[in-house]
Amino acid sequence: MIATDPDFPGIVKFGKNGDAYEIDLDVAGRYIQSLDQAKRDAARNRREELDLFAQGLGLSMPTAEPGLTVADRKALLEEEIVAIKLSKLRGEMIEKAGVEAAIGELLVWFQQAGATFSARLAKRADVPRELQIEIDTLMAADQSALAQRMKELAEKTAGSDGDDGSDILASTALDAPTG
Repeated sequence: MIATDPDFPGIVKFGKNGDAYEIDLDVAGRYIQSLDQAKRDAARNRREELDLFAQGLGLSMPTAEPGLTVADRKALLEEEIVAIKLSKLRGEMIEKAGVEAAIGELLVWFQQAGATFSARLAKRADVPRELQIEIDTLMAADQSALAQRMKELAEKTAGSDGDDGSDILASTALDAPTG
């Protein structure tokens, strides 16, 4: 250890040509303990990085599983990733983006249908103009309320899963109804 670490503290006298080293054991002992502590800290930091990586992927790994090495934990993470991919192939899981796109299309259709509701109703029944205006006002208010609720939902869920909520916020374009 002394030969490989030129900064090894506690050496009072270097040994050479048959002369023995003189070492202050208290200083050398503290130095060796600090090296061991640095190794433990590096392992703990690596575990924390691995946990953050797993959380970023949405995987749940126990943080203090005794007896698991970093390689074991990595193997478990890889197995869980494979299981997720397999469940997607089986149709047990669907992509979040696809669901958001479908909901967005539905909301746009709802907004467009609501904007023309009173005109369509007037073609089928004898609806006075004042009633059409009142229906349009109510539909616009309902669409604005829906958009506001979606914004609140996006803000509420934005921080909980690492998603910034931008997809949900983008779909709240209903708060400017036409008609």
